Amino acid sequence: MLLIKIETVTSGFKGENMNRKFIALLILLSLFCLTCVSAQDFDNSTVDSSSIPEDNNKLKASVEPEDNIASPESENILANSKVSSDSSSAFLVLDNDADKENIHVGDYVTWILSVDNYGPDNAKNVKVHNQLPEGMKYIKHNTTKGTFNPKTGIWKIGTVLKDTQEYLFITALAITTGEKINKANLTTDSINLNNKTFEEEEIDVLENEENSEKHIVASNTLKSTGNPIYLVLLSLFGCLMAYVKRH
Repeated sequence: MLLIKIETVTSGFKGENMNRKFIALLILLSLFCLTCVSAQDFDNSTVDSSSIPEDNNKLKASVEPEDNIASPESENILANSKVSSDSSSAFLVLDNDADKENIHVGDYVTWILSVDNYGPDNAKNVKVHNQLPEGMKYIKHNTTKGTFNPKTGIWKIGTVLKDTQEYLFITALAITTGEKINKANLTTDSINLNNKTFEEEEIDVLENEENSEKHIVASNTLKSTGNPIYLVLLSLFGCLMAYVKRH
């Protein structure tokens, strides 16, 4: 159709004027073709978003945060690993002993408490709760480390270094007889690898020997003095019977 129009137009031109008009028409056709090609390229460029730098930047920004976002499981793993790395662990051994097994009322006994740390780390904020048995009166105490409160029975040791041992000596007076059990319990802020944290020690308190000896002497005295009185009474009764027979 375009060729028909071109032939119709060119048929009306004559001589030089015809040539000029033909050249002008060719120029117009060339410009029209260039315009169509540019428009098509522009449409293609809008469809292909990969050729736009801004779109690349947006795509990159949307991908990088997803790679950096941690899942809840990974956060828990990191939290647990941090706690385990900051937590100390130690194998603590509590011992509760007495310097005597059998005593009498009025005697003294010394309870010996000790804490051993076999590692692998230092044990933090170590405490021992000691409970004296009834019938035992607190007298004094000594420690190799920390402080002891006789009213509460709490021995605050603090940090027990690896491969070390700490002691508490409590001296008490026996007031009553019977079985006496001293109880001790250990606590720490570190992870204790030893599940056994409770220890008790038992002793027997007997009756005072001096009171027993006095009781025995008194009983023997009464028995020895009882026999002469019986003989005297028997003699008097015999004399009375003889007097009655005579009269």
